[in-house]
Amino acid sequence: MSKFFNETQKANQWAQSKLPEPDRDVREMLESIKQGSILETATANAQLPQCQQVQVGNGNATHLVLRQDQSSKVALEAYRALRTRLMRAQSRAGVKTIAITSSLPGEGKTLTTMNLGLCYAQLPQQRVLVIDADLRTCGLTALLDHPCTLGLAEVLAGKATLEEAMVATNQKNFFVLPAGTISSPPPELFTGSHWQELLGRCSELFEVVLVDTPPIIPLADFELISVACQGVVMVVRARHGQRETLQKSASSVDRKKLLGLVFNGTDANEKHYYGYKYAEAKA
Repeated sequence: MSKFFNETQKANQWAQSKLPEPDRDVREMLESIKQGSILETATANAQLPQCQQVQVGNGNATHLVLRQDQSSKVALEAYRALRTRLMRAQSRAGVKTIAITSSLPGEGKTLTTMNLGLCYAQLPQQRVLVIDADLRTCGLTALLDHPCTLGLAEVLAGKATLEEAMVATNQKNFFVLPAGTISSPPPELFTGSHWQELLGRCSELFEVVLVDTPPIIPLADFELISVACQGVVMVVRARHGQRETLQKSASSVDRKKLLGLVFNGTDANEKHYYGYKYAEAKA
């Protein structure tokens, strides 16, 4: 872990030197899995119901890469690189459900979840679902332009089905399961088999499922949520927390599931760019 921090402090040229490669890697990986995914995609298309459609990218979405303006170009390329590395993990281990978390609040996990999902959806045959499982803040749901009366909370409580709560967006192949309105403490909703069964159902309908979770500290929600997920990505914001806090948080994650770290909020060559870095997790 300390090696990761030492390396990332020297990584200011990373975006320029490493980011153009991912698109070639993605094409190669897509070609290798294309034959096996055609039947799955056709089956999922037949099962996916008509959903309410909402817009992504309202006034709360300053740093969403879908805006495609000058200030988001570096972030967009960095997210493409992150997407490529995660697709490698998917091709190796069949990972479909990925929890995205952080040690502490305010490290950028929600924007990372949304932007990564948008980048996945730009690829052919990559239908994406992002789930707002941070039921305490509902930050990902706030990035939608329409209030959602149903969501994950209602599905887990048995008051709605996935098909009733899920929404389509104005971005092709990009779907969202909002947080909903909680009527009981979040840990109680994620206890039992409902959460695992829901992710199983989502895996049948989508090529990748990204779950925005609460931070690991100081809540118990993350452990309950991540048990049912096949992979975990941690977002680390530069100069935000202590090294010991990250080490403590990382030690609570199943090492077999930890796919990597997103080093977020670093300074790029342009001071107004919103920088993102990615490095594979190391022991």
